[in-house]
Parts: sequence; structure tokens; C-alpha cells
Amino acid sequence: MAHIYNRQYIILALFFMVRTIPTIFFMMALPVILRLEGFSLDVIALLQLAGVPYLLKFLWAPLLDRGQFQKNHYKKWILGTGLGCGILLTGLGFLDLVHHFRAAVILIMVISVTTSTLDIAISALYIKLFSFEDRGAGSSTKIFGLNLGSILGSGFFLLVYNHFGWQVCITGIGVMILACLFALPWLKEPSQECRETNPFKWGGIFSFFSEPGMVRWTLLIVLNSLSSSAVFFMMKPFLVDQGVATDTIAFLVGFYGMSVAAIAAMAMGSQKFQKYLLQRRRAYIHSVGLSALAVGLFIPMALHPGLTFLLYPAVALINAAISLASVVSATLVMDFSRKDLASVDYALQMTGIHVGGLAMAAVSGLIVNKVGYPQFFAYLAIFAAVMIPVSLALFKGDWVKA
Repeated sequence: MAHIYNRQYIILALFFMVRTIPTIFFMMALPVILRLEGFSLDVIALLQLAGVPYLLKFLWAPLLDRGQFQKNHYKKWILGTGLGCGILLTGLGFLDLVHHFRAAVILIMVISVTTSTLDIAISALYIKLFSFEDRGAGSSTKIFGLNLGSILGSGFFLLVYNHFGWQVCITGIGVMILACLFALPWLKEPSQECRETNPFKWGGIFSFFSEPGMVRWTLLIVLNSLSSSAVFFMMKPFLVDQGVATDTIAFLVGFYGMSVAAIAAMAMGSQKFQKYLLQRRRAYIHSVGLSALAVGLFIPMALHPGLTFLLYPAVALINAAISLASVVSATLVMDFSRKDLASVDYALQMTGIHVGGLAMAAVSGLIVNKVGYPQFFAYLAIFAAVMIPVSLALFKGDWVKA
């Protein structure tokens, strides 16, 4: 097993971090900035479209798998899309957000497509690099990089904007991406034996689902993303309605929660945890159980608002549970991605992981308005608990190592 401080792990974590920053900034920090500038909530809501390319990236993922047997194939894609992201972000920094808002939105969508493509290239290389034994550590450093990118994108660069303005903020994100590209030569892309295969056809994108067990796996990753994603999405409104101070919410959900998630992900890169992850089915079932426990911890707080001492353990546990589920799922995504179709298979599985969470984000507020927080969290906890035996029943077969 490779060590988590191996150079390739560190560089990949760095790339996952910088590709996360623009998307998180556009979806979490930019709405705050626009509200401060006086934009309506209807206009601000349109920015959630910046996340759509991440759901649809499987449609152009086949482009990245063509020519994959050429030397440094995915590194070239990382270089090209990384340069594109950096240059586009720098250009966005020179646009006046208020007076050129329409042009800024168009450029943001182009940047989202570019960062989605960068994500495909990084992830395909990441699948290519690691053996079965090393994928646990690779997933841990990936999730650590994503969490760190989320902290920077949602918090740090919002502070940069507040103190130094739009141009410095956006240009700073672009420069950070460009600077990280200098680490690319130190990342060695392994060569792959060229095999005679039929040219890839676009209609074959969904051939992934014809592989043994992949329909069941996709169903599981969609269903298991529902409850924890719903809690994570509703956490801020819940804390507001509980009378928690705004500064406390910002600290709890932002710095504290994301720091717990990042530290948990890094801890999961230990040699002991890597050995634990070799038993994939057990690790997955444990992650489902921890998610159910984390969701259930919000029920007593909803029933008794005075139980504020539960806030910190509840926020810590839900973030740790999401980190564990993310690391285990990311490891399995690598296991189930075919070497010659890594980009397509990765993109399809990530769409499955995200689509459930986005669906719950869309309807959670409606459910809370209908039944209230106590019943909302109770329903989620029951669903999460039911997913334990469901996962035990479906997650088995020759397609996964126990």
C-alpha cells in the first residue's frame, strides 16, 4: 500500500481542491454577494444552474476516453482545461458584476462546463493511477481536497471579496488554478497497453449498466444519498428557526463542520483504515449505518429546542458520516469504472450520487413546511435505518469484494 503522503496523492488532492473552489464559490458565496448588491432572489436562484454541468458531464465524457492509450493523455486534458478555467476566471474578474451581469452569467456557465471537464480528466487519471489496495488512500485524499476546496470557495474567498473586491477575489481563484498546473509534471501517468477495440459509440454510454451488479449499485448510491443530503441542506434553515445566532451558524456549518469533514477524510487515509477498506461491503454497510445515526441525532433537537449542547456533536457527526460515505463510495466508483471507459463510468456514477441529493434539496423545504422539523428528521432517520437492510440485501455478488 502506498502512503497517503506520497507525491501523487498530494498533487491529486491539490487538483481536486482547486477544481472545487469555483463551483462552490458560484453556488454558495456568489448568492451572498449578489444579495449584498441588491439582486432579487429569483435572479440569484438562476445561479444554481451552475451545478447542472456536473450532472450532465457523462454526455461529453466519452471525448476524454478517446486516445487514452497515448502518452500522458489525461494529463493533457488536465492542462488544457486547467488553463481554460484559469484564463476564463481571470477574464470574469474584469467584468463589472452589476453592469455586465448577463455576460457574467454566460461566462460562469462556460466556466462550469470547463471545470466539469477538468473534474472528469482528474478523476480518470485518478482511476488509472491506483490499484485496488491503494484506492482507499486515494479516495481519502480526494475527499480531503474537496472539503478544503469547499472551505476556501464558500468562506475564504467570500472574505477576500469583502475586503478586496470582486476582481481580486475572482482573479485570485483563477491564479490559484493556474499555479497548481505547475505541479502537473511531477504527476506520472502510467502507460496503458493499447488494445484493439471497436470505436466507441455515443449510444454505448449506458453500457455501464449491463455490467454485473451495476444497476443495483446505482440504485443504492442514489437512495443512500437522500437522507444525509436532506439534513445537510436543511441544517442552516433549521438552526435559524431554532434561534441560533448567525455568527454561530456560520461557524458551525462553515468552518467547524467542513473542518471536521476534512480532518475525518485525512484520517481515513491511514494504513489501518486502508486495510479496513479492503473489505468493501463491510465498509459500505458501516457508512450507511453511521449516516442513519447522524440523521437521528437531529430528532431530539427538533423536539426540544433547549438541547443546544447537541449542536456540535450533531454537526460533527453528520459531516463525519458524509466524509465516510464519500470516501467509501469514491473507492467503489474506482473499482466499478472500466479502465478503457474510466471517464464515462466515473461521470455516470457521480451523477447518480449527486442526483439524489439535489432531488432532496428541491423538496426538503416543502416537506418541512408540511410536517415540521421533528417529523421531517424522523422520516429521514427511518428511511436511513431501512437502507441498512436494503444495502445488505442488494450489495452482494461477484461484482464486489466482500
